[in-house]
Amino acid sequence: MPTFVFARAIHRDELLRLASLPFSDHPGFSVFRHLGGIPLISDAEVAGARRIEDRCKRAAKQGQRQAFAVGQRVRVTEGAAAGLFGEVVQDGDGKFVLVAFAGINLKIGAWLLGTDAVQERADAA
Repeated sequence: MPTFVFARAIHRDELLRLASLPFSDHPGFSVFRHLGGIPLISDAEVAGARRIEDRCKRAAKQGQRQAFAVGQRVRVTEGAAAGLFGEVVQDGDGKFVLVAFAGINLKIGAWLLGTDAVQERADAA
């Protein structure tokens, strides 16, 4: 299946050089040409494709089940409550989790939650 990778125009010469090498550490690729030139595409022109890709990634993430132990401290990693810590996971079915936030119990999609350890690794990256 064809795959397209967009690169900044500043890297065009280096990509052309790499594509022309008979052997390389990089996977084989070619530089797209149209009407004898390499088309330049603005960020605005691919914004719609990026939005679709982001929606697909979120949908895939929402379908994943994640288990949390009763009493485990969690942090909301996405959405309007991102950054909020839950004191106790009271119940969960893998898809949704009942979490106590400052005395208020909320049922939250498990895909929106992470543990402190997972969040620290993500923040370090």
